Amino acid sequence: MHLYIYLLLGYCGLAVGDVPSVYDATGRLNLSASCPDSFCSLSDRTVAYSATPALQIRELHLRNCSRHSITWLVLNLTPGLRTLVIRNCATYHISTESLRPVANLTSLQMQGTSLGVLRDRIFTAVPRLEILQLSQNFLHTVHIGAFKGLSRLRLLGLQGNGMPEILASTFDPLVELVHLDLSRNQMTTLPQNIFARNKKLQTLLLNGNPLRTLQPDVLSSLPNLRVLDLGHVGELDVMTLDLPHVQSLVLEGSSLSSLVINGGFIKLQAGNNELNHLQVGNKSAVIEMDLHGNLLDGNNTAALLRGMWNLQRLDLSKNVIEALPLYGSGLDASGSQELFILPSLKYLNLANNRLVRLPPESPILSAHLNSLDLSHNLMLTLDVEILRSLAVLKALFLEGNRLNTFDYQNLHEEHQDLTDLGLHDNPWSPGLYRKMFLYLTDRGVRLQARPQNRVPNNSSRVDIDWPPNESQAEAQQLDPPGVTGIHPYWTLRDILAFVTLLVVMLILLMNLYHILEEEGCLHRFRHWRRSRIHGQSTSTSRNSARRLNEQDSEHSSSE
Repeated sequence: MHLYIYLLLGYCGLAVGDVPSVYDATGRLNLSASCPDSFCSLSDRTVAYSATPALQIRELHLRNCSRHSITWLVLNLTPGLRTLVIRNCATYHISTESLRPVANLTSLQMQGTSLGVLRDRIFTAVPRLEILQLSQNFLHTVHIGAFKGLSRLRLLGLQGNGMPEILASTFDPLVELVHLDLSRNQMTTLPQNIFARNKKLQTLLLNGNPLRTLQPDVLSSLPNLRVLDLGHVGELDVMTLDLPHVQSLVLEGSSLSSLVINGGFIKLQAGNNELNHLQVGNKSAVIEMDLHGNLLDGNNTAALLRGMWNLQRLDLSKNVIEALPLYGSGLDASGSQELFILPSLKYLNLANNRLVRLPPESPILSAHLNSLDLSHNLMLTLDVEILRSLAVLKALFLEGNRLNTFDYQNLHEEHQDLTDLGLHDNPWSPGLYRKMFLYLTDRGVRLQARPQNRVPNNSSRVDIDWPPNESQAEAQQLDPPGVTGIHPYWTLRDILAFVTLLVVMLILLMNLYHILEEEGCLHRFRHWRRSRIHGQSTSTSRNSARRLNEQDSEHSSSE
């Protein structure tokens, strides 16, 4: 009876949004009849509810509630609820009493509300809760006892709020916690023992926080940690992590210059930093590393890669590597003579570095390489014989270098499995790219097309619109006999040849001058030039005197 009166007075409520509404004789919404299945979705609307409970509802979605709507009122009608989702509702607080009618709740998700504060023991009325998502709720304070009573909680999401800190013992009651998301908050540091009781934690997301300090042993109490995201965490510069063993470690865009990992990982994403020093404890566990956009050179990579026998994928693009490591390089301080080999490496990206050439032997060029990217370097030549050991090579990218010749026939003969080849944006000799295109495409090799709207200024006519979109017969007409071009850049050989030519021409001119002087040709030429000038001056004087006499005669006759 009290429930009926309470609902009768609460005309600000929620209405069925996805199913036809059913009302009783008095005009009140019958929630049980309106949501006959286990799922129900309600949107904002002023309405009164009948007292008939909806015992069949197991999942309830409330969305777009105004601040005048009574969000928690409908929970009194759904005692069997297991999942509650509240989105974009002006709910300013949660109380233990509001959650008491749904004591069997196992999943609570609130997004886009204005909770602000999580007070002590606020979830004790729902002890069976396993999933708690409270993202983007403008949370700024979490009391130290907010999660007491949630001993079964396995997933906690607090991402996208404005929390400046988390106290040390806040997560202690969550002994079954597996997934914790604290990303995109305003935390600058983490207490040393904050995860001391979360032994089962497997996923920890801290990305997007402006961390200033991170103690090395903060994460050492997490033996089951598998995924750790510390990407975009401010400007730590130097980071040391004590990790027993993680599967995926993300450190993207964190302005790191030095990284020391005491432990191991399977996959590392540390691109777009400023790394010039990287040290890994358990190298045998590493399978994939993405280190693009750092400041690593050849010596750094040699010391890092030595001992990574299980490494399969390596991205070193956009670094400052001028030469590939050789056998014997990268020895540690102890002088260990461990053999430097990468027997499992299948993918290698060295694009956008400063490589001038490939050494004849380098352990980084593994025999199991399937894909090798050498694009946008400074290579003038490439000896195909160096690639002979890459027996299973399927993709090779050489675009954006300074190559003008290439033994493409030998390359295809040595690598019959090659399917993708990038050769554009090189200053090829006139007509060479057309020949390579026709030869390789006839044999099933896909040449990567030049990016659209990029035409080199010094390209010859045969390379401007290549590879062609028309038939090969029309393509061959683009390179008529006799077409020549100018080399698009000056090499040292070109400069020396030009200077030699100038010196030879100067010597020939000097010899010609001496020969003409000895034969008297220059003397006769000078005499002829003087006589010609004297004759012209005499003739000019006579003509001037004649004009003066004529003017005097005209003046006398006029008088």
